[in-house]
Amino acid sequence: MDAAETVAVFTDVPAVAKAFDYSLPERFTGPTSPGSRVRVPFHGRSVTGWILGPGQEANRAVKEVKSSLGVGPSTPVLATCAWASRRWAGPQARFLKSASPDTIVKALPQPPTLVLPPGEKTDLDQIGLTAGQTPGPTLVRLGPATDPFALVMGFLHGATDNAAHASVIVLVPGKGYAKRLVARFAKRGVAAIDANNDWAAARAGWPVIVGTRLGVLGGGDDLAGIVVLDAEDDRYYSEATPTWNAIDIARHRCGDRIPLFMTSATPDARLSFDATLLPLEQQRATDGWPTVHLIDQKIEDPQKGLMTPSLVEATRAALDEQPDGLAVAFLLNRKGRARLVVCARCDDVARCQRCDAACALNDTLDCPRCGASRPVICTGCGATAMKLLRLGTSQLTVECGALFREPTVELTAKSDPSELRGARIVVGTEAVLHRIRSLRLIAFLDLDHHLLAPVAGAEIRALSLIGRAGRLVGGRGDLGSGSVIVQTRLEEHPVVLAAQSGDPTAVLEADGAMRKLLNLAPFGAVARITGAGAKPYGDALKAAGLTISMMSDDELLANAVDAERLSDALASTPRPKEGVKVAVDPVTI
Repeated sequence: MDAAETVAVFTDVPAVAKAFDYSLPERFTGPTSPGSRVRVPFHGRSVTGWILGPGQEANRAVKEVKSSLGVGPSTPVLATCAWASRRWAGPQARFLKSASPDTIVKALPQPPTLVLPPGEKTDLDQIGLTAGQTPGPTLVRLGPATDPFALVMGFLHGATDNAAHASVIVLVPGKGYAKRLVARFAKRGVAAIDANNDWAAARAGWPVIVGTRLGVLGGGDDLAGIVVLDAEDDRYYSEATPTWNAIDIARHRCGDRIPLFMTSATPDARLSFDATLLPLEQQRATDGWPTVHLIDQKIEDPQKGLMTPSLVEATRAALDEQPDGLAVAFLLNRKGRARLVVCARCDDVARCQRCDAACALNDTLDCPRCGASRPVICTGCGATAMKLLRLGTSQLTVECGALFREPTVELTAKSDPSELRGARIVVGTEAVLHRIRSLRLIAFLDLDHHLLAPVAGAEIRALSLIGRAGRLVGGRGDLGSGSVIVQTRLEEHPVVLAAQSGDPTAVLEADGAMRKLLNLAPFGAVARITGAGAKPYGDALKAAGLTISMMSDDELLANAVDAERLSDALASTPRPKEGVKVAVDPVTI
């Protein structure tokens, strides 16, 4: 048997992290190039596998491949999956499955030639052109309501000048966004496909490949560039085990040779680190932010609850301005029964004096984010009595319907879109921002739950939500645009000031300082380890040079100075028999 007649196959068994050699039957007719999928015998059962290349077992008998399962990921994506497996300490098979089709693909279509309309010579078009001609990561900070399509078209011109037959991958946060973007490309005569619905065309190397998070694991052998729109969006991060994010994979695939272009209204340090910042005229960026009105809950009538008199007046005005269709949305953060500790005398929010997160009330005021504790004393008035605020969307929907006498519905991530028919007011969580296209008024009923959430990056996340709301009501520079109302007890908070001014600079700088303080990406790397074996595993990782912070008996954080050292320690340290789950650089800490 010749070496050429055997292939190395990596199986989809998560616990097995190595390839095995198999021989090809004489009448085997499927593809055998790297990435091709096959079915092979393994320990008495039949499993799926991916061909990595020629086998090495030429001098002894090996088991035969049972059948072909068609085309699989391209050779560059195979290498990316191996890198991602080490980077996020997860089974390589999980990434290979994510990069593979759901059905058997026996052959790939022939991609068309990329034809682009002439460039428009606008400022956005020129920024995109510069990004397409600049190897490595570049970043532009846009107003959230600014249309990025001209940027993308400019990028296509720049990236494909010397790579006309290579693909450009365009990543967007949601499937609806991807569908709309493909339609816009079609109107301009650009050959684009939606990777969510056409894996084979993406794998064939279509000129423009539009996709969501998994789209970064698509494409053929030749890549001209990657565009990431709304790069701050949490949907680019997967919190399932293993945790991973499309931004880091895009950086890895592009390296310092292929252009990577990111747009963001609120780019945190993870996005801006080591990226070339492309300038946008400040007034244009500001005009892309919504008009934001502030309601100070400390001076409103507390007997009115969340529906303050100022908010009621603004809501009625918005309903009059838009007499038909869905006009108003009330947003309220709720996971079960959300809680916020405030002073019983002055209504001031109890905040950590170290990292400014909201405190939890126990025998002391404890910070869930950095672990600091202090006595139960209000820093505003010195009182020692605290109270908890409890909020919920279901009851609020009923109350709003009675108050405004308009059809009012509750909207959650699981709601059916048909429930919105005939509605004038919607009440829900931030899922509203992803399920609705246009509104006259959006009100954050208690922004403090977002501002003071005990997780890293809570401030930027809160500002990003306001920006996303601005996309639904329109930018302050647009004629006839609506507005966003924020209700808060923290009227001088940097996020509130940034939203009102349309300039997020101060919030972005503060987030970078916080990430340095907590040794988080990009200034460090962290793994959250949970499970019965967390403590013994933590002891072993400490011996391997990591810094360990115990959060509880079965949860800890392991810090390293960079991702490479964290990956090395996790790969070289055996996991305990009690079992653990490892989440590397999770989106929420």
